[in-house]
Amino acid sequence: MAGEVRWRDCRTCHAVTAPDGAELARGGRSGPNLYGIANRPAASDSAFRFYSNDLRAAGAAGLRWTEDNFVAYLAEPDQFLQEVTGNPDAESGMHVQLRSGARELFEYLRELSN
Repeated sequence: MAGEVRWRDCRTCHAVTAPDGAELARGGRSGPNLYGIANRPAASDSAFRFYSNDLRAAGAAGLRWTEDNFVAYLAEPDQFLQEVTGNPDAESGMHVQLRSGARELFEYLRELSN
């Protein structure tokens, strides 16, 4: 599965852990848990304390991780956030870009969470 292959690039920072603690996809803890990411509000993992202020503001203003938003964010995180917030100085806090395979990754994460 292409999404699972893409996950290998993400697992350095992220894990997919179910609410009961089951690790569905092992990974790091320097990024938020991606369990249930599909249509989840941005910056809403309460266990993750290191969201940028701009990403928190975007989430509070209604940004959700739809497939299209997820793909656009991964392609260019800061630019996406700048466009969404209207703030040319907005920063995402994520320093990795994924220009291909993001749709497959989104589907993989959605399947893991179901």
